[in-house]
Amino acid sequence: MAEARLAIALALADVRHEARLSLATVIGIAAILAPLIVLAGLKSGLVSAIREGLTQTPRAREVVNIANRSFDAAFFDAMRARPDVAFVIPRTRTLAAVGAFARTAESDSPVRAELLATAPGDPLLAGLPAPAGREVVLSAALADRLGVSPAETIRLRIDRIMGGARATLALPVTVVAVAPPASFGREAAFLPLPLLLLAEDFQDGTIGPDPPAVDPEPDPGRLYAGFRLYARSLEDVIGIDRDLRREGIDVATRAEDVAALLALDRNLGTLFAGIAGLSGMGYLVGLAVGLYASVERKRRDLALLRLMGLSARGLVAFPATQAAAFALAGAALAALLAVGLEALVNRLDLALAEGRPVSAIAAGDLALAAAATLSGALVAALFAARRAASIAPGEGMRDA
Repeated sequence: MAEARLAIALALADVRHEARLSLATVIGIAAILAPLIVLAGLKSGLVSAIREGLTQTPRAREVVNIANRSFDAAFFDAMRARPDVAFVIPRTRTLAAVGAFARTAESDSPVRAELLATAPGDPLLAGLPAPAGREVVLSAALADRLGVSPAETIRLRIDRIMGGARATLALPVTVVAVAPPASFGREAAFLPLPLLLLAEDFQDGTIGPDPPAVDPEPDPGRLYAGFRLYARSLEDVIGIDRDLRREGIDVATRAEDVAALLALDRNLGTLFAGIAGLSGMGYLVGLAVGLYASVERKRRDLALLRLMGLSARGLVAFPATQAAAFALAGAALAALLAVGLEALVNRLDLALAEGRPVSAIAAGDLALAAAATLSGALVAALFAARRAASIAPGEGMRDA
């Protein structure tokens, strides 16, 4: 133990003695490592910016059928049972999912809007309370057009023409909340499923303009024209899209955008690994050669240390200590350079980032870079350590 402490102290003293050469070695390590840290930060920042651009609205995880079909309760039960599905709810026919809203019954300028079924857990509601009974949640666009706020009562009007006769279903509904603009950009109202089915039944002529006071629960045998589904993650959109298309269901999703993002992440990872591998090999070879040359230059001095009683094991600690010192100092300098360059890069106005940081260097990245550099330096020091251990005490006497 004492021999190791002595060898470490002598190695550090030698580093200080050859300050210029030591500084050059540290700068060389930082010159290799700093670009790698910046590249890792750019990879993380750009991919995160694109991912956040896709996920800032839940509609990036949305899956909806394109053409009206017939979906039964078993289909929705199967979708809810899938671990990659976060939310699913039926949709009525496209022509039946439109209504008109007005602030008063006497209004002569109602606003037409889409009608969407909703329930607790709907991602488009962004944590807002789900409506129940004769309640609705309005999109921000519809609320602005009507000039209404939560807790106000407005009128929902559904018109139909059957057999040349025109009829109107008028219902007072209470606005319980307004969805954020990012949730739905068009005029729309989110209704409980029974209320939406009531509007469809009226247009089908199965009920008259005087509906029951309480909307009945959906018939378990009822068929629905479509669905609105949300995957749990961006990655899950691809699998859901694939499975539904295999069943012959045409859907609209962002699967292509998600696949492109994941491919970009993989390609950037491969590129980074290739560059890091080439740079790391050059770093290891250069440091190994430098340490080996240092041992050769100090061969006589090291032999004298052996002659004075320092064991071969003690000499091994000499190049290992210097390698660790160079690696840690180089990693620290590289971290300072990379963080400084990151601040400069993040000031650039890149359209791809849309205001988000272009580079994102995390503390974990810096720690990993330091650990990898230290490990590589110790590997490089093995060659010099073997040469140091092979120095015989007699070499010091012979060269004296």
